[in-house]
Amino acid sequence: MVQIDDDVFSCILSHVSESGTIHNILAALPKSHRLFSVALARRWQLPVYLDCSDSESSAASHKVINFLVAEGSTTPHRPIAASIRHLVLSVECEDASLAYGHWPATRYILECLHERLSFLFRRLMNLESFDYYSNPGMGMTGEHAGCLQHLERIRAFGVDCTLLRSPEIPVAHPAYRAEIWDMEPFVPALFPKLTSLDLRRVNTDIFTSISHWSKTFATCHALEHLKIDITEGVWDWPGGGSPVLGASPKFVFPFLGFPSVKRFELVVCDHTLSQSQKGPLNLVHCHLLTELSVDVRNSLGYANIETIKLFDALSPSDFPELVRLEIKDNNTSTCRYFFDPEEKDPQYVYRFTEREYLGLIPSFLNGSLPKLDTLWVDEKTLIPWDLSLQDLLFADLDSFNNEVKSCREALRATFGRLKSLRVGFGSITHLDVGPIISLCDLAKLTQFGFEWNWDAYGHDEPISMHLLVHLAQLPSLTDVHILFPRPGTHLHGTPDPVVNERMLHDVESIFACNRRLCRVGIGNSVVWERHPEGGVLLVSDGSVAPNPVVSKFFHAGFMTRYDWNGVDPNPDNATPPRPMRGEEIERLRGFATEDSGGLCIMT
Repeated sequence: MVQIDDDVFSCILSHVSESGTIHNILAALPKSHRLFSVALARRWQLPVYLDCSDSESSAASHKVINFLVAEGSTTPHRPIAASIRHLVLSVECEDASLAYGHWPATRYILECLHERLSFLFRRLMNLESFDYYSNPGMGMTGEHAGCLQHLERIRAFGVDCTLLRSPEIPVAHPAYRAEIWDMEPFVPALFPKLTSLDLRRVNTDIFTSISHWSKTFATCHALEHLKIDITEGVWDWPGGGSPVLGASPKFVFPFLGFPSVKRFELVVCDHTLSQSQKGPLNLVHCHLLTELSVDVRNSLGYANIETIKLFDALSPSDFPELVRLEIKDNNTSTCRYFFDPEEKDPQYVYRFTEREYLGLIPSFLNGSLPKLDTLWVDEKTLIPWDLSLQDLLFADLDSFNNEVKSCREALRATFGRLKSLRVGFGSITHLDVGPIISLCDLAKLTQFGFEWNWDAYGHDEPISMHLLVHLAQLPSLTDVHILFPRPGTHLHGTPDPVVNERMLHDVESIFACNRRLCRVGIGNSVVWERHPEGGVLLVSDGSVAPNPVVSKFFHAGFMTRYDWNGVDPNPDNATPPRPMRGEEIERLRGFATEDSGGLCIMT
């Protein structure tokens, strides 16, 4: 038997990004085995989640923190904390009334964990990425900033910018005022080192504070990735009618000062983009952007703002470096979750009108973005309102108006450049797939995603052979993604889509139609890979969505959420449910604390 060298084993594990796989390896190895410490070191290099949102997670997280703090000063070997690269810390709970102290026991749990953070941060000498969640919960302090300042390797930082929600006043009420994050001690301590910054839950108060730091931000030359969520609270609502979340289209967004941002992710309310102006895109230098993601949310919970005019104010010439454009639209229609939705109780079935993205086609996407090779669009976003998909794809151009001609020419010029396409035409059938891929360069396209119209076929009918024939024509295709699963597979308390016999047969049929396919996804982060022995392997079940382990191409579509009755799926596919991590954290604690005194942790 050939023994595996420690370095070789470490190299193999460096390609494993799923913590569950590492847990299985650790469980199979005796703790005295020389490779156990190698596998344990790799587990600590993967994201470490500590959470106090539920009793199981909280108890395990306290034990992990206590071990890491004590272990750093009582053991002769290099501390395990030195192996931690990515920490995700949630000092929060699900219910704002608990965080506010109406339940003293819950508040005490938060405070106990919060008090230990300074000791923990001093041990994390090799930390590279840190995410802190605190809404509703307890925010970081100036003392924490001082402890984080010594982290020379930290490059990514994410934070909730509003800390608490008042249980008495809803977030959509003009009188709502959240406690905001005190960013002053963190900007000089962390920001100059960062390459990635995620500012979550930004309201008008914290945005004012952020904009005052533009001179300091101008020195942050390393920062290339910025994500900002500007949907929290009511900003500059003038009164009259229902208050709307986020900024009005009249709000003036200044340049934040970051000189090197290349990847910009914007989470924004539809009302903010309802006039023809750049608005929040003024926050960055557009001419530097290689990736732009616009995630549009509802500013009114019961209705859509039906026209988005952002792209009407943009010119392709302003984006000479843009490689990837993503448009995510939180359309909360529920009809696609049911076969024969008209037979379902009408209180659970509703359809919001799709938004029109004015100027997107044929003005902005007209083939003039010289480096664009990735276009990810969900919902029915790429079709002007006064056209149907049939008009766009099948109309005789000689007998149709100039709008149809210009739109089809723009799509052909754009699609012909793409390597990766998530097509925003709404739900499609096999009749649409052929004309869509005919607009593409078949030799270039490696990823193809779409919403499939399951309702056009029988309940138990196999996936369309005509679709499979079209997929077989793509010689470079490696990934296929269907955004929403077959209706009827959304079962409460299970990962979605449920891997039943019909679902598995659909996936196997897609793999069988094209031998070059490597991955098939159905829903957000539900992904199978081709097994070397001819089968298929579920590598991500959607219980964590979006799952950072799988490609961002699969971070769209249905996520597991349920309405109050616990049966019917919640149509909000933008806000992921909180994963229950108690078991995972407890396993991590067990691996770390049981017989770990003699382990030499590699870094």
